[in-house]
Amino acid sequence: MPNIKILSQTTVNKIAAGEVIERPASVIKELVENAIDAGASRIEIQLEDSGKKLIRISDNGVGMERDDVELAFQSHATSKLKDAEDIFSIDTLGFRGEALPSIGSISQAKILSRPKGTLTGSEIMVEGGNLLEVKEKGAPEGTQVEVHNLFYNTPVRRKFLKSTQTEMVHISEMITRFALAYPTIHFTTLHNGKNVSLFPPAKDTKERIETVFGNEMCKELISINSEEPGVSIAGYVMPPTHTRPNSKMQYIFLNGRFIRDSSILHAINNAYRNLLMSKRSPIVFLFLHVDSKEVDVNVHPTKREVRFKNAGIIHDQIYSVIHSALSGSEYRPSLQTTNQALYSDLEILPSEKKDAVMESISDFFSDSLERKSGSEVGSYANRQGDEYVSPPIEEFLPSKSTLSTSFLQIHNSYIVEETDKGLNIIDQHALHEIILYHEICNHIKTSNLVTQNLLIPELIELTPAEYIAIMSLKDELTTLGLEIEEFGTSTIAVRTHPQILKNLDYGDLFHSLLEEMSGNELRIKTDDILSKAVKILACKGAVKSGQKLDAQEIQELLDKKKKSAMVNFCPHGRPTILEFKISELEKQFKRK
Repeated sequence: MPNIKILSQTTVNKIAAGEVIERPASVIKELVENAIDAGASRIEIQLEDSGKKLIRISDNGVGMERDDVELAFQSHATSKLKDAEDIFSIDTLGFRGEALPSIGSISQAKILSRPKGTLTGSEIMVEGGNLLEVKEKGAPEGTQVEVHNLFYNTPVRRKFLKSTQTEMVHISEMITRFALAYPTIHFTTLHNGKNVSLFPPAKDTKERIETVFGNEMCKELISINSEEPGVSIAGYVMPPTHTRPNSKMQYIFLNGRFIRDSSILHAINNAYRNLLMSKRSPIVFLFLHVDSKEVDVNVHPTKREVRFKNAGIIHDQIYSVIHSALSGSEYRPSLQTTNQALYSDLEILPSEKKDAVMESISDFFSDSLERKSGSEVGSYANRQGDEYVSPPIEEFLPSKSTLSTSFLQIHNSYIVEETDKGLNIIDQHALHEIILYHEICNHIKTSNLVTQNLLIPELIELTPAEYIAIMSLKDELTTLGLEIEEFGTSTIAVRTHPQILKNLDYGDLFHSLLEEMSGNELRIKTDDILSKAVKILACKGAVKSGQKLDAQEIQELLDKKKKSAMVNFCPHGRPTILEFKISELEKQFKRK
């Protein structure tokens, strides 16, 4: 008996499905690509149970004749390639002829299609790769594909699907990519009968970006445009003040196809070099059009990875156009942004300021120091051109009649506090963050978290994927004192906030929460979600690095430090206080 056997076509299709179809979003990607290739100007996606139960894609494209419908679920049946040479010049989104047979092998599917100008349509049904019937049927012009019970005959694959919310996040992100790449197409998405996203036709890409991400982002967009032989680059970038902790907000499209390419990502990051804080990524909308003969899109089954013949030239062109746009924009970092970029990731003062700071500290402890009771705390330095000039030492000193200790604030980021044994240098943000963290935790444990109603609800615009993820955390946010409710298809209204936190940037808060929790983590336990959320809430509610504090604010912070336990490290593990003994300072200044 030979050991090598020819696999059945059904098994072959299931293996192919494993390469192409990972989850409901993969099915939607393949079917929407077919609709776009068919010239559709209107595409509707209907879902039940995040696509696990039903996916229905309807379009008004050219439609298919009966003979074409009969071949649709056959392996490698395609209308997009005529001969072998065509594979080296791909101008369509789909071309392999694998998507429909792969989908049909792991679901109960059907296609109903009617070509434009004909009176009747044709319907084909397939179950687990087995053709059931083909018949004539009335239908609107265009094509409708239904996929029922995805992975019903591959239970192991179905078991690995995530929660409804997580799968909807992936689906929303997929639809967002299509909406950005094809602004003139009308996209509608319904989930369990409810409209979850609506993207009407836009006049251009910028208008579509505004529809998806809101007008606040649209106001900050910087246009880019470059034309070279065989390569054109267009799109928008955001100034360095708007960043994310990862590259998820870098939408890169090649000839209408969303891609990920390490060379392009490298060019983008190089263009922003020295403009971003550590571990932050820029926001970019990049649309490349390259001669199809100069790029190979047949590298990966999902077609997300590509190979350029002239990758180096394209890399340099992308770098040049983005770098020039940033250099020519009116972007100027604010003082607060500069301070954050310089100091937020540092645990001690930067070396170039060390001499000036140590000189000030020396004066602070000088034997000849005269303390005047009526003086107020001042900033360490006044900015004059590019120099830091120390103000009169009296400005460092608090009034003894109102304050219990001596301290000063330097660079609007650190507090120098006199102690009996020497001095402490305190990171004001990290200290306030750990204090708030403990306060919020204690209030939650004792069910004593006091909330305050907003006089006017705060409206936060989110992407459809972000909206779904945040609404799935509604109960946890309520526990934290943040009551939210739906306000349109991708906007939420914040009704209350914890009373102990002031001046929260809710948009920043929610984006940080989403960044902390990946799609898969939406299924973690409530206690774990709360723990992560409390850390973020404390971080966003704490005073910022670069924020000037008055004497009373500093004193209140120091008083809370004395009353609180375990404040030497912030919730992220960074030290809050550096202690220096007077003997160490005397050695530094050669006094001993």
